[in-house]
Amino acid sequence: MKTFLTINILLLFLSACSYDNAFSRFDISEQRAKSEESLISSKIYDKKNIAGVINVVYLNAVNPEKYKDSEYFYIYLYAKKSEALISFTLNDINATSTQELEANNDFTALTDSNVSWKKYYLVRFEQQGTRLKLIANIANLSSDAIIFSKDN
Repeated sequence: MKTFLTINILLLFLSACSYDNAFSRFDISEQRAKSEESLISSKIYDKKNIAGVINVVYLNAVNPEKYKDSEYFYIYLYAKKSEALISFTLNDINATSTQELEANNDFTALTDSNVSWKKYYLVRFEQQGTRLKLIANIANLSSDAIIFSKDN
């Protein structure tokens, strides 16, 4: 009987936590939670040294009602060669538009990153298939492929 009572009390305590998820303890918006789930980071290497870090949010997953006619990404990065030309490809196709943004922009609330030493971009591509492979090119360096899968 004692074993039965102990197991039931333990199950009661464990089941009380079952409705929580990773974001339930934080006071963040639903859109911010989707952004955090969609955020992927990658390093940019120059031989064996790190030459930069790129962070990408797939905006179509964050706000599908607004971003539905093309593939949209919010990208912020740090590169040691900050003056170098930066370009982006998605599935080996160049971006149709790349807009550089200020540190404080419309997407700052999605990532809570707004430091002046990073560069911020809103990048648009033509619609692609269900597997999206984004690569950032900085001067003669490239990031690792950042892979997103669309939910269709």
